[in-house]
This record gives sequence, C-alpha cells and structure tokens, in this order.
Amino acid sequence: MRSYRGTLIAACVLLVTATQYADAQEGPYVGVAVGWQRASADYTKGIGLDVPPASYETATNEMRRGAGIVRASLGYRTFVAGHLYVSGELEAAFYGGGGPAGYLREGTGVGDRDVWPGPWSVNKEGGAGMNARFGYAPGGLLGEGGSVYVVAGAHWERATVRRGSDIGGRSTRIVADHTLRPWVVGVGVEWGSLASRIGLEVRYSAAELEFRTGGDGSALGMPRIDHRFRVRELGVQVGYTRSF
Repeated sequence: MRSYRGTLIAACVLLVTATQYADAQEGPYVGVAVGWQRASADYTKGIGLDVPPASYETATNEMRRGAGIVRASLGYRTFVAGHLYVSGELEAAFYGGGGPAGYLREGTGVGDRDVWPGPWSVNKEGGAGMNARFGYAPGGLLGEGGSVYVVAGAHWERATVRRGSDIGGRSTRIVADHTLRPWVVGVGVEWGSLASRIGLEVRYSAAELEFRTGGDGSALGMPRIDHRFRVRELGVQVGYTRSF
C-alpha cells in the first residue's frame, strides 16, 4: 500500500510539473530570421510536331546561384505530451538578389523541329506559406524555452521568369510573372528563455513550374513548345522568436 501511494504521488507530481511547463510555454509567438540559400534551377524546353515524321526534341540547362533571404512569422505553440509540442505558423519571405540564370543551347533538330537556343532566368521576389513544427523542449543546456524541432510546410512564391530564343540573327525575349508552389522541410534548434529565443535552422525546398506555348504541333511553323522549370533550394537561417 505504501509503495502504491508513493507511486501515485510521484505520478501526480510529474503530471503537475508537465502541465505547468506546458502552460508556461504555450501561446502565440512572432519571429524574424535572416539567412542565405543556394538555389539550383534547371530549364527544359521541348519542341513537338506531329507532321511526319513526328518528333519531340528537348534541351535542358541547369544553373546555381546564392541569395539572401528575410523571413517573418506568426504562430501558436501547444504541448501535446510532456515536453513534446506542435506549432502552426504563417510565414512571409523576402528575397534579395537575382535568381538562377543561364543559356539554353539548341537541341538536335533542324528548322521547326529545333529546340531554339536562348537565355532564361527565375527570379523570386517574395512569398508566403504555412508551416507546422514538431518539437521537443528538453530544457537543460538549451534553456527553459529551448527546443529541437522539425518543420514542414507549403508555400506560394511570386517569381519573374525570363525566357528567350535566338534564331537566325533574330532575338525574342519574354518576361512573365508566375506562381511557384514549393514544399518545405527542415530541422532546427533554438535556445533561450520562455519569452525570447535564438534559433538556427536548415531548410530545403523544391518546386516545379510547367506550361505550354506555341501551336498545336499539327503543321510546320506551329510546333508545341513545352517549358519546365525546376527550382531546389538549400539554406540556413538565424532567427529570433518572441513568445507572449
């Protein structure tokens, strides 16, 4: 009986402690972060014709470039079991500098069946997204408010896409705004007090953009022109979080 009472008392103490810890940590927060990321992008152009002999030619060019980034977030954190927590947040991002840019070389076709050469670039201007964090707050060396976590999210980003063709001494340049929809995954660590924390995060994202221009491919001079851009980014950021 005495052993049973001791176990029950210990369990109650642990439950109260965990509840107090969660109450102290739960609630809304805001955050800002600055970082640097390496973007890798490739552009694939395809030319299709159904005129005999039917053909489909493609060419691909890949480039890399680094750029700075600033992020701001608004979120809410709640504990689900002991020191385990989940948080949801809204995020806005602003990009500095230009994006990947290259020059697509012509393919193996001739005339209307050729993948005409030309420059291209993808320049992201800003974006917004929703993230979910799953973390563990052990205390100790990380401080009362510190934790380790994984993050995943879905984002929407505005990008200016430039593409062109250089054919027989004539140059064509087209600039258009598109929306990229990358998915995001990352890991991070933060340390500090219950009210304010400093964090370090590594994040990876990937997105694809596909569209078609030109004709329907049914006659010479009317080839289908397919465009595909794939953008992948790996970055690191340092941030500050304030809980309320």
